[in-house]
Amino acid sequence: MASNGGDLFKGFVLGGLVGMAVGILFAPKSGKDMREELMEESDDLLEKAKKELDKVKKDLTELRVKITETIDRGKNVFEQAATNEERDFENELNSIDEEEADEKQEPKKTASRKKRTTKSEA
Repeated sequence: MASNGGDLFKGFVLGGLVGMAVGILFAPKSGKDMREELMEESDDLLEKAKKELDKVKKDLTELRVKITETIDRGKNVFEQAATNEERDFENELNSIDEEEADEKQEPKKTASRKKRTTKSEA
């Protein structure tokens, strides 16, 4: 978008300069009249160039705002995803710890049951 505006601006200025040069070469007017006309045309060209520059500045400002908003949204999504991943990781660790604790409890219960059954059989 910015390069299109810049290229348009360059083309506009170049076209104006070429037009003035051709006008000077083929002008059937006197020097004073030609100078006045060239001054008017150059003023018009300068005004158009300023308007185009203002438009490009406005477009760049809007683009900067959109990019900033997009980056902020991306950061928020990333931070939220990281928070969710951390929570899921903690939950997984807790469930693994609980499973290991249950597994440690199971052999003790089984061993005490075996002791009881061997004593009652004897």
